[in-house]
Parts: sequence; structure tokens; C-alpha cells
Amino acid sequence: MQRGIKRRIKCTEPGNAPKVTLLSHKLAVDTPAFALGPGMQVTPLKEISKGESSNSYSISFSNHLGTHVDAPNHFDPKGRRISSYGPENFIFSRPILFDLPKEESQLIRIEDLEQRAEVIEKADLLLLRTGFQRYRRVDPKKYATRNPGISASGAEYIARSFPRLRAIGVDTISISAVEHREEGREAHRNLLRDRDYFIIEDMDLAQYPKNVGRILALPLFVEGIDSAPCTVIAELA
Repeated sequence: MQRGIKRRIKCTEPGNAPKVTLLSHKLAVDTPAFALGPGMQVTPLKEISKGESSNSYSISFSNHLGTHVDAPNHFDPKGRRISSYGPENFIFSRPILFDLPKEESQLIRIEDLEQRAEVIEKADLLLLRTGFQRYRRVDPKKYATRNPGISASGAEYIARSFPRLRAIGVDTISISAVEHREEGREAHRNLLRDRDYFIIEDMDLAQYPKNVGRILALPLFVEGIDSAPCTVIAELA
């Protein structure tokens, strides 16, 4: 830095900070896992309370635990992995949310979507709120094993009918209903196969604001894996 020149760093004042809200769940050791699979483990490596210089932890969990993004390689062996995308691929400027109330193991079908087609075709991110998120905390076993999903034909209809859509997001643990596993696998294939597309599962849509602008769904860019946990942020207009 040249002598006599002061470098000014402009900080954002608290009152001028961007207005945002989280649409993802925080990870924890009690985060529900699909079909009661393995959860999250947190192991202390160093602890100040034990006389060490700092705190440090090892964390271990599935890449499909909690709010996460499925990339094409999840069900397409030739599909792209999560780390092959850039951050710009996870910014959505035309999100739309629809309420499609569903109970245990029910499937979202073509007829649920057809009546909303005119609006969906303008969106780049489709969010489907079933209301099943209400069981996530009060009955995590039910949330993880009796979830609604998307039918294979419903997923095929989405992929075929809405070319502007780049992603779909749900407030259930997966688009694959545990009670309809094979149909759920086919639904994944119909959305992810032979295309650049994302599925965001286990989202927090309970308090979705009316004034959402852009949505950012930023994953952990881990090389060598199909998909990854993500933090989903909605910018408020």
C-alpha cells in the first residue's frame, strides 16, 4: 500500500443487510434419515474445556442426509456429479411454490400438476409443499418412513412439459415414497436422466414467504460424489 493512502473497507450496516430467509434445515445428530438410514455423528477432536487450545470436530453423515441436492449422477451413471457444476447453476430467479397437500405414502400425480401448468411453465424452480413437514420434529420416524412422493408418471410429465424448469424442491424427505420405492426410483430417473437437472429434498417450506425473489441452493462442492447437502437461501423482494 502506498504511503499516505488509507484503504477503506466498506462494511454493510446491519440495517442495510440483504433480507433473506432459510429454506433448508440445520443438520444435527437427530436429523431424520430416509427409511431410518444412518444419521449424523459428531466427534470432538479438540476441546477447550479439556485444556486444549481450540475446539475442533469430526462430522460424519450421508451425502443425502438433511436438505440436499440430487444431481444427475445420483441415478444416471453417465450424469454429471455435483462438483462439476458452478455456483451460478444453483441460482433460481423464477421460483414458484404450490400447495399439494398429501398424507402418508400418497403420490403427486399428473392431475395434481396439469391444472397449474400455465404458471409452472414460466418457472425455473418448482417447489411442492405437501404439508408433511409437520411430522419432521414431532414424529421423525413417520416423516422418514411414511412420506409422500412423486409418481413416476408425474415426474415424467414434469420433465417433458416444462423445459424451463431446472430444479424441483419438496418438503418431504425424498421424492421417493418409502412405501413406493421402485416408483420413486423411476421418478428420479425420469427427472435426472440425460439432462442437467436438480432435485432438492427435505426442504423447509413451512413458513415460505410471499415476497420471495431469487433462491440460492448452494451445495457442498465435494469431488467424487453424486450429490451433496446444501444451504437454501431465499432473497426477499
